[in-house]
Amino acid sequence: MAQTSHSQPIAAQASTDRLPGQLPTARSLAWRRLVAGGLELGLLVGSVILPWGLGAAVRQRPAVETVPLNPGVVAVQNAIARPLGLPRQREIAEVPPLTNVLWFGALVLPIAVAGSQVYGLARRGKTLPKAWLGLQVVATERSVPGLRAALVREMGRWGVPAAGAYGIWLASGAFPSLPWLAGLALVGGVGAALWGQRPSHRAWYDRLAGTRLVVVQGGRVPVRYSPDSDNDNSNGRRDSSVLVMPSGPLLGLTTEEYGGLTAIVLSPEDSAQVLGPKGWRQHLPVIGGVLTGVVVLAGVGALWLDRRLPAANGNQDALFLALVENLSRNATSFSDRQAAALALASTEDPRAIPLLVDMLAQTDDPRLLDTLQQALITLGPPAIPPLQRLNLALANDLLALPLDQQLIPQLRQRTVKRTLAKILVLHNGNLNQVDLSGTNLGYIIESPDAFTLVLEQQNLAGVVWRNAILSGARLRKATLFDPGADGRRDTFDDWITDFSGSDLTEVSLVAAQLRHTIFRNTSLLRANLSNAIAPYADFTGANASSAWFIAADIRHGVFDGTSLVGADFTDADLSQASLVAARLRQATLIAAQLTEADLTETDLSEANFSAANLNGATLRQANLSDSWLRGTDLSGANLEGANLEGANLEGIVLSGANLAGANFAGAQFSPSAPVPEDGFVATIAEPDTGGALTGVDFSKAINLQANQLEYVCGQGGIHPACRN
Repeated sequence: MAQTSHSQPIAAQASTDRLPGQLPTARSLAWRRLVAGGLELGLLVGSVILPWGLGAAVRQRPAVETVPLNPGVVAVQNAIARPLGLPRQREIAEVPPLTNVLWFGALVLPIAVAGSQVYGLARRGKTLPKAWLGLQVVATERSVPGLRAALVREMGRWGVPAAGAYGIWLASGAFPSLPWLAGLALVGGVGAALWGQRPSHRAWYDRLAGTRLVVVQGGRVPVRYSPDSDNDNSNGRRDSSVLVMPSGPLLGLTTEEYGGLTAIVLSPEDSAQVLGPKGWRQHLPVIGGVLTGVVVLAGVGALWLDRRLPAANGNQDALFLALVENLSRNATSFSDRQAAALALASTEDPRAIPLLVDMLAQTDDPRLLDTLQQALITLGPPAIPPLQRLNLALANDLLALPLDQQLIPQLRQRTVKRTLAKILVLHNGNLNQVDLSGTNLGYIIESPDAFTLVLEQQNLAGVVWRNAILSGARLRKATLFDPGADGRRDTFDDWITDFSGSDLTEVSLVAAQLRHTIFRNTSLLRANLSNAIAPYADFTGANASSAWFIAADIRHGVFDGTSLVGADFTDADLSQASLVAARLRQATLIAAQLTEADLTETDLSEANFSAANLNGATLRQANLSDSWLRGTDLSGANLEGANLEGANLEGIVLSGANLAGANFAGAQFSPSAPVPEDGFVATIAEPDTGGALTGVDFSKAINLQANQLEYVCGQGGIHPACRN
């Protein structure tokens, strides 16, 4: 007669310490677990860092053709930007083709590595590092964990510490510093690995997933540890503390034999897979009843709303139609039309906006224009899009109409401009992502539509002004940057103003807050940005000739390819700014701060750098011909291949500078001798032997003349001619 099988879970049958001589000690298991975890994490992180670093290195190479960033990388970049606080303006749009391939690999490789590790745990209980170290993960009721247990284990093992580190990062004020997040995640991962290692050798995430980590002998867990039949225990019974592991095709099943009969013992998970969830048929009536109740309640609610909404909509429609009738047909006087227009605006009906804007575009009554302006101002920012379209249409009409037919369109255009300006003033500080692209708000003088945009000391952060005409606008002390909801600057939710392609000729931005503001390909001719706070502002490709940047803060600003001919940067801070291939001919940079700035291939001819600080600046292939560099600090600067022909270098500091290939033809190092007034007697100044050029290497400089070499050698400079 077959005996009943009473199978116990593995956790109750054996532990690693119960098999003396077969498995290592607890300390060995703990160290193997830590090493295996480190190797697994290293493989995953390396699969990201290696291709990403190679792609970044390729991207840094100069003169490399670029292509749009891979859509997959763009999607990931947008997804992680907000939670990690990455600045939106630093998002990458174009990269070299090889970088595109490598960065796409940085997305695919970690997925493949993580997937292979989870798959290995689910099917074999091993990853490559665990196999190298003789470790295997087993379930408490089957030999291998299975996919669900493997996912739960790995999510608990890595996800919980990462989530905890992220929460601490946000709460501690370290956000958005990524090195702090990486450090907290590392500490959390190590702490999670160390915490909970009990004598039973089960980490907390193993308990969560119902798994156990064991050391295997000969590369596999024994199917059954059983002494010979003659080695039974003292009670004559077989030792129940055995490590039972299933084998064969029925993975996850435990089999036991009794008298030639085989009993198959299923774990709860396996039983659910084979037979279905226990008792699920018993709950069908309850589930059906709940679903039926939900459907009935939804139908009743829909009928109730259907009866309520028509009544409300009907009343609103009746009021709207009555006001429109009074405004168009029944109005017998101007006061009636005025009252109807204002009442229509007060209804806050969205249909009122296009109606009032259309009326503004068609009316010939100058008196009604002011009334419509007041009504549209009441409606606020929702009126901006139709007003913007009308603004563009009127601008085109004024270009096409003859002079004798322009009066009414000019008055309409002035009304539109004033309406937009007043809406911006009344709703300042709440204009993020308001789109005024292409809007014509330029100044007009001595004309029926005379207008000057005045938005001084207003908060216009986040407004989009692409290709707008804002010539002559007065934006003194305006705020064009806001840190956003999190209150932290340089994060993803910053409100950044975009003037790309706009006409800002003669605009006043004195003392304006312009952090991260975008001026790409913008006209800033004769614009005044003195005392502006504009770190990280982007002026790429802009035309800022004759503009004023006096005492402006433009640290880390980008002026690549910008025209700055005759611009005034006196006392401006351009530290670490990028001015690659910019044109600063005849620019004034007296006492400007240009430490570590990049002026590669920049045209600086006839520029005035007197007393400026260019410590550590890059001036490779820069054109400094006929420039004024009296008292300029160029310590540690890179002047490789720079053209200093005819430059005034009196009192210049060049300690540690790279002068390889620098052209000094006609450059003036020492003060010129004064011309005597009477033409007969002259006082000859003693040569300066103060050692201003001590240690400066001129050996690779070119076109040094005899008098220049004499001065260089006398000041302690290094050159082969100084040996003679």
